Formats: sequence, C-alpha cells, structure tokens
Amino acid sequence: MRIGIVAPSSMVPPVEFQLGIEQLRQAGFELQIHQQCHKSHLFFAGTDEARAAAFFEYAHDPKLEALWCARGGYGAIRILPLLEELTRRKGIPPKNLLVGYSDATALLEFVSDRWGWSVLHAPMPGIRSFCTQTALEWETLMGFVRGTRVEKMPWGNKRLRFVGKKPKHAIEGLLAGGNLTVWTMLSGTPFAPRVNGKILFFEDVTEGLYRLDRMIQQLALSGGFDGVRAVVLGNFDGCTDYPPNVLARKSANPRERERMLLQPKPKDLHPLRKRLNADRLIPQLFGEICDKLGIPVAYGLPVGHGPGHASLPLQVPYRLGTDGQFKRLKRNPLTS
Repeated sequence: MRIGIVAPSSMVPPVEFQLGIEQLRQAGFELQIHQQCHKSHLFFAGTDEARAAAFFEYAHDPKLEALWCARGGYGAIRILPLLEELTRRKGIPPKNLLVGYSDATALLEFVSDRWGWSVLHAPMPGIRSFCTQTALEWETLMGFVRGTRVEKMPWGNKRLRFVGKKPKHAIEGLLAGGNLTVWTMLSGTPFAPRVNGKILFFEDVTEGLYRLDRMIQQLALSGGFDGVRAVVLGNFDGCTDYPPNVLARKSANPRERERMLLQPKPKDLHPLRKRLNADRLIPQLFGEICDKLGIPVAYGLPVGHGPGHASLPLQVPYRLGTDGQFKRLKRNPLTS
C-alpha cells in the first residue's frame, strides 16, 4: 500500500518524524514523502501556498492509496480557501482516505464534505505518541488504514459514562468532530461543519477550563449543536484549571504597597480560589449546555492526544447505547 505524507500545518520535528516513518515502513507501507514536509516558514511547514499545493498534488496522485498528515500544530485552516480555489479550477480529486487529527480536524471535515473522502482520526508519524501506541491501538489503526475488517474497536468493551440522565433509547448517527478548538474555529466560516442528525465527538489538549467553556458557549450560540443527536467526549489531555494569583494582603506602607502592585513577589500572592477538578468539570461544562438542548453527553472515549490514542473513523455510523456502549455500525442509520 502506497501512502503519501504531507505536512499541512506546523513544522515537522525531524527526529520524531524519522521514527514514525521507520515504523510505517516496518509495517510494510511504501511511503511517498512530499519534500514540503521539510520546509519551514514562520511556524508552518512552508508557506500557505506551498502547503496547499503539496496537499492538492498528492490528493490527485493516482498512485497513492491514502494521505497521512505528518503532524498537527496549527495552520490547516489557513489553506482551506486555497484548497477550495484549487478544487474549483482543477476539479475534485478521486476518492481516497485522509489520516490525521488535532489541527488536521479542519482538513478531515473539508475533504469529507467537499470531496467525499473517507477520514480517519488517528495518530500521525511526526509526533512522539505515534511510536508509543499499544498493540491493540496499532493493530486497529493498521486495519482502518488498510481497509481490512476490524472486529473490535480499540476501546474494547469499555463503557462510556453519561452526564446526568441516561438517554431512554439508543442513539445512532454519523460521527463527526475532532479537536474542539479547531472545530470551533470553523464556526461562522464558509467551512462550518454540517452537524444536523450527527453524533459529535470532541477532544483537546492543554487548554484552560475557562477556554473550553468559552468554546462550548460559542458553539451553542452559533448553532453548532443544532440538530445534534449526542455528544461523545474523548481525551482532554493537559486541560486544567488556572486560578489567577492575586494579592494576599494589603500593606499599610505606601512604598511597599506600590512595589506589591507593580512587582509582587511570590510571597505576596495567593490563588483567588481553589483549583477545579478538570476530570469532573469538563463533562459538566458540556452537560450544562447540552441538557438545555436535550442532547445526551457521554464521556470517557480513549481518543485524542492522550493518554489513550485509539483511532476513530469519522463520518461513518455509530451507535451509543443506553448502557454507554459505543460501537461502529455496518449500516447507515440515515438510510436504513
């Protein structure tokens, strides 16, 4: 199987990338690595034009059976208008598979919606976690990429937990989503996802809790949950609470008071409040909004930046049972 590797977002770290490429080759893949993967411009892997051109070139290459993003970071949203223009001028590339996650969320949604491609939310060879997947995670990733039958999802018999009341009936729908930050950035743009009748999946990394809440509120206010059947939450690795530090006391000395205001020392400060528990609060933040909209929220899927790195096919049908079982369906619930 011949796979094309492109870097549509941030610069690619050479050592991690080499290790990931070696692992793919050991698995039997023939790799075609675009020279653009080694470029740099600001914090991107080349200019917007270079990254868009490389992506579109490989998308049209008939010898490639899949495209795999080298890594995430930031930058994919900048090339969406360029890809739209290239598509208008040169036509839709033949159907294929795109693999990636994190910043690649924008591209997974784009190629699925605009080109009708298959998309796989999965680790990328330019990040360290690619080489630290468990045996089951790697086995299912290989099955998804090769298109062979995957009998068991990477999370096995793990049941998801619901925020608040469990739904009265099982929920079926196409699964969409990815990185919450990137997904929110698409809202209000010409590339805003269509979510009606779908199950939404979200994950994120190193975001403050208040920033997550801000994004959830923005999605709700902009119609990003309209018509959604359920929300499933994956990993939110490194997402924590950051209570601000404030002055612990007021000095009676005018000079010391001025110094404390301008250049406070650590001993002059203390947290404004207790640190909130992220594991408990993140599901609650989604639950508060989705409860008002009548949308069930389930959490605990080991997908995202960590600690679990399970691969997840998107834009295919899934079933969320009342017992928390989450599995891929062989039929499309929208047409059956």
